[in-house]
Amino acid sequence: MSGPAVRIPEKQAGAGGTSRTLGELTRRTVLLVLLAVLTTAALFQAYRGVHGDAVPLKSASAPGVLAVDTAMDALATVQAGVQSEDGSTSDFHTRISVANQSLARAASADVTGLGGRQTIQTVTGLIATYSGWIEDAEAQLPGAPLQKAYLSYAAGMLGVGAKGPDAEATVMGRLAALQAEQQHVVGRQTDFGPLLWLEWSLALALALAFLLLLAEAHRYYGARFSRQLNPPLLAACALLVAGVAVLVAFTALTHSAMADTRSALAHPLTGNAIPRTGSQVSGRLAGTGLRAAAADWILVGGVLLVLLVLLGLQPRINEYRVRVVTVKWPRLRTVGAVGTCLVVLAGGGALAVRAAGWNGSVTLLANWTGTEQEQFQRLVIDKFEDKYHIHVVYQGSSAESQVLAADVESGTPPDVAILPGPGELAGYAAEGMLTPLDDLVARGRFGATWVTPVKGTDGKEHAYWLPIKTDLKSMVWHPKSMDASAVAQAARTPASWCLGMGSDATSGWPGSDWIEDILLQQTDAATYDAWVGGTLPWNSPKVRRAWTTWGQMVGAGDPALAAPALKASFADVADGVAAKPPTCRLEHQSSFAQGTAGWKAVGPAYVHSADVIPGAAAGGDRWVVSGDLAAVLHSTPQSAKLIAYLASDEAQRAWAGTQSGFSVKGAVLAGYPAAGTDGAIARTLRDPAAVRCYDASDAMPAPVRDAFALAVLRFLADPGTLDAQLETLDKVSAGLPEGSRVLNQVCPAR
Repeated sequence: MSGPAVRIPEKQAGAGGTSRTLGELTRRTVLLVLLAVLTTAALFQAYRGVHGDAVPLKSASAPGVLAVDTAMDALATVQAGVQSEDGSTSDFHTRISVANQSLARAASADVTGLGGRQTIQTVTGLIATYSGWIEDAEAQLPGAPLQKAYLSYAAGMLGVGAKGPDAEATVMGRLAALQAEQQHVVGRQTDFGPLLWLEWSLALALALAFLLLLAEAHRYYGARFSRQLNPPLLAACALLVAGVAVLVAFTALTHSAMADTRSALAHPLTGNAIPRTGSQVSGRLAGTGLRAAAADWILVGGVLLVLLVLLGLQPRINEYRVRVVTVKWPRLRTVGAVGTCLVVLAGGGALAVRAAGWNGSVTLLANWTGTEQEQFQRLVIDKFEDKYHIHVVYQGSSAESQVLAADVESGTPPDVAILPGPGELAGYAAEGMLTPLDDLVARGRFGATWVTPVKGTDGKEHAYWLPIKTDLKSMVWHPKSMDASAVAQAARTPASWCLGMGSDATSGWPGSDWIEDILLQQTDAATYDAWVGGTLPWNSPKVRRAWTTWGQMVGAGDPALAAPALKASFADVADGVAAKPPTCRLEHQSSFAQGTAGWKAVGPAYVHSADVIPGAAAGGDRWVVSGDLAAVLHSTPQSAKLIAYLASDEAQRAWAGTQSGFSVKGAVLAGYPAAGTDGAIARTLRDPAAVRCYDASDAMPAPVRDAFALAVLRFLADPGTLDAQLETLDKVSAGLPEGSRVLNQVCPAR
């Protein structure tokens, strides 16, 4: 087909033929315009490659790194000032405030994105708990066992000087990891790597070629038209040389400043070095913003170069007359075919990018840290990410309740949270903050012990959480070499018990576990339910008896026993059974105890706690159980995928069998061998005749749960304070807002 008429220059005078001059001028014009465009684009890309990161480095990354330095220095100063006998220094609250304000600045800098913000939220919650322990220590007599215990819990949470895997879960460990990520971002922003070298080499090569062609065009112009100068072409040469020189100089200055900044921020800073470095960095990066803005002038310069080329050559071309010739355009079929191919290629490329990329992200909060976190990441999260291409931003913290409360209050809750406490989750459900999971729970056939329906804001009962693992409690662990009579005899000796109350933010729960179990074994499920539901007072004879029984069994108030137990971490006390000679023989602990180093060394066995608890009621197969319960706080397609995966046999089977616990799904439990410790635990978890009651403190409202744990510590240090502790617990229970007790039954009828 024929197309529109196009005007082609032809020789203005002569007998005929096309002027070679016209062709040469046209060719040079086209080449110069093309080189002007390519050179401009290459310079713009290369310049932005260096200067594009200069502004975020100055405004966000460098301040973010220094803010974390300031927070870490303030916290280290606080801990250095905390004296074992004095509680804290006078500027304690000032330094804590400095740390919190610095973390707020680091969060606003947002150097590492969502993961960094989650870490800062977690650390903020841990700092609040740390401050609470220090303040509690101040209220004790100098040198008292409780003061030493509280200071020990605080120091363990802060982690100044901590090494190894345990340090990762501490405040300082998390901040160090965050700063390492920030420094990685700074390194990437300031790196003049191979790609930038290639971009600049290409840009300078194009600029040189452009300059040489401009010079050649000017020479040809002078020779052909007997004119020595072409002002527009000379101006283009001058603009190109000056522009490239300025860009190279600006880039050298900016890169030098960025490299100096990287060096200054490469290592953690303390004390006066922080503001001094901040001032130096600010000074070195002072001109980067102005130099970065020069990128827009590259485009303006490119337009000017094109105009100067056309101004220098086009007038001569226009001196030639034109004739009309017909240019044949491609057929419609050809155009259509090419267009179709382009669409298919574009669509295929988009699908390929989509298939290879992430399908969004989901935030997850849980209490697993250290080895447990690594196992959960490897066995569950990694497989989920591989299957669905959804990135999981995980945050683990022993203070997850405090972290979650702070996140909810700030309006930034995680998408999914895994907590041990149905009481806490029930409170969130009653406020309309959880997504019902009725279908998932029904399909998973989870038992009522672990999933108690609660009334939501619509007035109807729903299942708002599901268990992803459980632990069997009411167990007393002993070496396999001990027979039943030896276990019973040892149980009557307080020094035989491996006892540790330390657990960072949740210190005291090993003692509350004891008291809950004793009450269940001495009474019945109905009494246990009444106590959890708040209808049985704390100062009732049955509850008081459980406290005194525990105190007599473990030697509460005995300085030789209570003081070490208050400071010891629950995770380490089993080491005593493997010591030479053993420092303890028995441990009242959940099913996960068999995975600890001490019990692995001697070979673990267990008896039902009712066999050793004085006054245990006869004829009852009663067990306390606990679990980790997953709930959705922010409903998204990604969180729906994650919660469904956590409920699946695949995930529960992967997570079960580790030291972290058991699944409550019948299909998974049935897979355990009939013999051995795991088989016995699995049978108890699915035995229809057994009475299984959920951990009482986990089912209580958070204020009561926390007061219970604190009362345990105080009672262990001084049993004479029991009346005061029980009175305080009754006051806390009575002071709960109306409707805050949502769970009234944790021992479902068989």
